[in-house]
Amino acid sequence: MVNCVEDCGENSGFVFLCGTSWFVYGLLGHDPFVAVPNGFGCALGALQLILYFFYKAGDTKKQQPTAEDSVEPGLENSVNGV
Repeated sequence: MVNCVEDCGENSGFVFLCGTSWFVYGLLGHDPFVAVPNGFGCALGALQLILYFFYKAGDTKKQQPTAEDSVEPGLENSVNGV
């Protein structure tokens, strides 16, 4: 199932928390078959959160493309490229 949301930070947090909890469980139980793969999942979840917050900070406002942003000549006087 695909979870379609506009903000994916929520999903990144759950990936990180799930990986961390199973990693700690594997460490406490001295089970490398649980700890190692979930340790990688914890690290990847942390990386995903870092990337999310890094790129989310630059996306404070959404800008509409203007005619100056167009690479096609002759679209300066048109509305939305039509």
